[in-house]
Amino acid sequence: MKHTLLIGVTTGLLVAACQQPVQESSAAVDAPAVSTVSSSSAPISFPCLNKPAVNYNTPGDTPITSQDGVNCFAWQTFIGLNWPVDASHPGEPDKTASASVFGEPGLHQTSVWETYANSKSVFRANAQPPLPWGHTPDVPSSCQKISQTLGLRVMQASRMPGSFNMSKEASQAFPGNNPNWLADKSGNLVYYEILIGKDEYDYINNNGLYNANTQAAHIQQNKNIAMPLGHDKVLGGLEIKAAWLSVSDPQNPKWKNYKLSTSVIYDPVSKDCHASTIALVGMHIIRKTASQPQWIWATFEHKDNAPDTASIKSDGTVDGDYTFYSNSCTVKPVPAGCKAKVENGTSVTQTSCHVNVSPAYYLDTSGNCPAYPIQVSRDFAIKDSTDNHVASLNRAVQQLIASSNADSVYTHYQLVNVLWSSAAVNDNAPPGNPPLTPLSISGETPSLNTVPVANTMLETYAQGFNCLSCHAYASVARDARAQLGGKAYATDYSFIFSFATSPAAK
Repeated sequence: MKHTLLIGVTTGLLVAACQQPVQESSAAVDAPAVSTVSSSSAPISFPCLNKPAVNYNTPGDTPITSQDGVNCFAWQTFIGLNWPVDASHPGEPDKTASASVFGEPGLHQTSVWETYANSKSVFRANAQPPLPWGHTPDVPSSCQKISQTLGLRVMQASRMPGSFNMSKEASQAFPGNNPNWLADKSGNLVYYEILIGKDEYDYINNNGLYNANTQAAHIQQNKNIAMPLGHDKVLGGLEIKAAWLSVSDPQNPKWKNYKLSTSVIYDPVSKDCHASTIALVGMHIIRKTASQPQWIWATFEHKDNAPDTASIKSDGTVDGDYTFYSNSCTVKPVPAGCKAKVENGTSVTQTSCHVNVSPAYYLDTSGNCPAYPIQVSRDFAIKDSTDNHVASLNRAVQQLIASSNADSVYTHYQLVNVLWSSAAVNDNAPPGNPPLTPLSISGETPSLNTVPVANTMLETYAQGFNCLSCHAYASVARDARAQLGGKAYATDYSFIFSFATSPAAK
């Protein structure tokens, strides 16, 4: 299948064990579930009534608002969004595809979410209207030939000309005042992209909220910026942030365990474009639903990304082979001419082999300041607690997927955690009174002092935070605030509205 061109961006988008068998929910789904029996014929037990099934169904809301309930909702969403796409209908699953082909290794299978609207196709320069649903974003002129020939994503490498600021596609949200890129143990960069579901795309497009001036007018007319609520078959507000690793050795058998795609890596200084295999290493999925107007924040990772911090031995080694951890890490001096990170007012002079330490210097495209390996570990292990059975749920779903397709790449992914509200408050109800930031974080679950919800690939250097507390401050674009007396009117926990620009002056 030809891969759809998508251009990746990132912003401060942060998010995010089986007991005795329980009776399955009687709620109907669009496609029959596969057998819940593993290849060893042992029964698979789930710690929730709304247990996931290997089919194309993506639920609109969770029928059970408990931690185990939202965890299972997250897994069903992950399965539904990663279902093979209908080649004729972007954003729609191929309902004829069998569970036996779900997650086939290789480059040929495009998932539903990969054909969602990229944020760059919605928030365009000079407040141009979004491209039609299913259309790919504008690409640099030097990439047009290769991208049109191959139909690929375009990821922007290194830095913009004349600036040490990382391109948005290759930077994390934190630290904002220092280098924040990520590379694996071979020095390959991770790239990021944000994609938007159809209901959210329609809401932004129909209300003109891709235009900063229209955002201001919207507020001045006492209209709330409130994304649609998911329910039944309505998916509602839905955003995805994906972390892709550039693969330098695509023939290595290890990549058969990863969701793969192909991209064009664009260097904005040299204008060079070259094709690259990329592997999915992390994924945030956030959903606004009727039961969770403060959104459900789920985050997934590949299980081979990084070890738990607690498993690192006194000599700095770990058991196992991880993509973002090396037992032979060596400290090196910051290359001459590179812009070094500043700590406590002093520029650092060498790289670090400690875990989760942001890069020692900024990248450039001269070849003198290249990416180098970053040591990564998980500060908060994925485990089971009395009311949050994440680890055993992961084992159950992986076993369930394997019972349909033993080769499925998705047996190698895991849910890290899900953030939700046990006392949800809808700050956009009733309408007619646009709220200022911050929005409510009432009932934030799990609480920050219990366990932060973070992804080692997307919040490598800020694993002690939770997404909701940050997204409560998401507001209208800068040009809109200027027309609203400098006030930060809330944008329903979503930072993407800050991408909006104003029309070009005539």
